[in-house]
Amino acid sequence: MNTKAHCLRDKKIGEFRLENFENLRSINNCHLENSTFRSSIMNEIKVKNSHLTKSNLEKCNIKKALFQNSNLEKASFAWSNLKGNSFTRDNLSKVNFQFVDLSHSLILECEAKSSDFRWSKLKNTTFSNCNLTNANFTNCDLRMTSFNDCNLTGAMYNINTQLPFSKEMATHLGMNFTGIN
Repeated sequence: MNTKAHCLRDKKIGEFRLENFENLRSINNCHLENSTFRSSIMNEIKVKNSHLTKSNLEKCNIKKALFQNSNLEKASFAWSNLKGNSFTRDNLSKVNFQFVDLSHSLILECEAKSSDFRWSKLKNTTFSNCNLTNANFTNCDLRMTSFNDCNLTGAMYNINTQLPFSKEMATHLGMNFTGIN
């Protein structure tokens, strides 16, 4: 079994393919738009100053990882385990986080406009100074989720969403209830 750790640094590769891979530990200053990392194990990876827009990170194990100053717009993490991750100053707009375990994660100073968190696990997750305009939180249990100084204008929730505050507060924050009132 190969246990050698691999790093990507200062690379510009269009549609990079790395599926079912293990031991990738760092992506630094890379431009990897439309890349595929599907079904890979990348626990504790550090992704810094990189461009991964429209990348496929579905069905991955990426636990206790660090994403910093990176552009992940329109990427998909659907069905991935992102437990205990840290996202700092990243562009997470229009990211697909459906069915993702983001529990015990920190999401700090990120743009996450129109991101899709439907059916995600967000237990003990903290969003701080994030723009969550039009994000979709339908079918999420947010009771143990913290939203500190976040813009939740237009963020969606439904009858199955367990909010960390009252429905009146959700309305005051500009959130939108979807479904039958």
